[in-house]
Amino acid sequence: MDTSLFPGFEVSGVVEELCPTMADAKVKLGDRVIVYPTDQEEFTESGYSEYIAIKDANNLIPLPDNLALDVAAILPCGALAAYAAVVRVKPLVEQRLLTSTGTINVLIVGAGGLGLWTLRVAEHFVGAYGSRVRVFVADTSVEKLAIAKAHGCTDVIHWDDSQHEEYIHMRTKNACKGGIDVAIDFVSSTRTINRTTKALKEGGIIIVGGNSKCDVTISLFTLALRSQSIVGVRRGSRQQLHELVQLVAAGQIKPPIFNVFPVDDANRVFRQLSQSRLNGRAVLRVCSADHDSVFFSPSQEELAMLRGNFSLPAALLGTPELPLSPEPPSSPSSETDGRPPGGAFFLPSVYQE
Repeated sequence: MDTSLFPGFEVSGVVEELCPTMADAKVKLGDRVIVYPTDQEEFTESGYSEYIAIKDANNLIPLPDNLALDVAAILPCGALAAYAAVVRVKPLVEQRLLTSTGTINVLIVGAGGLGLWTLRVAEHFVGAYGSRVRVFVADTSVEKLAIAKAHGCTDVIHWDDSQHEEYIHMRTKNACKGGIDVAIDFVSSTRTINRTTKALKEGGIIIVGGNSKCDVTISLFTLALRSQSIVGVRRGSRQQLHELVQLVAAGQIKPPIFNVFPVDDANRVFRQLSQSRLNGRAVLRVCSADHDSVFFSPSQEELAMLRGNFSLPAALLGTPELPLSPEPPSSPSSETDGRPPGGAFFLPSVYQE
């Protein structure tokens, strides 16, 4: 199977060996770490290996003792990109709160892995403002919107591609009570940018993640006339990854739904991802875990709400082949060669947005 779409470039693990020339490294043998992904650290060929070499020790981010490797593995890329985007818009939201007496509307485009992370991070940073800030999630998939609701988003907008574009524009503006102040669009397709700009308020801003390589036509006249902006963000800095690790470890930001599978199931997981049949993120556990992982699983009340509000069949909440929240594997047997427990490797859900 062609695995080029699943490079495994988000990695967590344990430091097994240090080069003698790295005496000043901020990590030591046995430290649990994640790797800050850079162009220098290329894991396309080795991300799923049991052992990988890190060229720059500064790219190793130590983990607190209470942060599971499984959770840490989903932080370096998708979570960090979401964190960087929300940190970028936070001062803009605060400024609009000072200059406006109304509600500030924040739209997250896409309820896949990146969208759910953005929702979680946004809840942390703007939740303190209560009803003055409303966070919306828009997606073409009713099933994904149901997952967003299970993650606490009460305002969802179904962008039904079978509907006329003008109708979708009208529904979006009506749902957002006059329009959008800030939009975070990691889909960044021609269609999503068009829908977002049509609903953008005067002085509004769109944050794009650059995941799409398509060209988009924008009316510069309209942008200038309405004082609107489109700003691109990258995946985030090392410092921001340090901050994110601490917030997740402290429980201030909760990870969205994810699934952990043994590496022997890799081909089956690839197949599920390529068919868009796996909700949330997937982690391949290459070696034994250091301790039980933390899994997100909707409560029975949330599941009842999902089925009641969206009439979802049980299969959409987790197929028998790949359950929504698999049970953690049994406790690993002790190592016989003295090596520390290994890590977990993140599998990007590239079809989820």
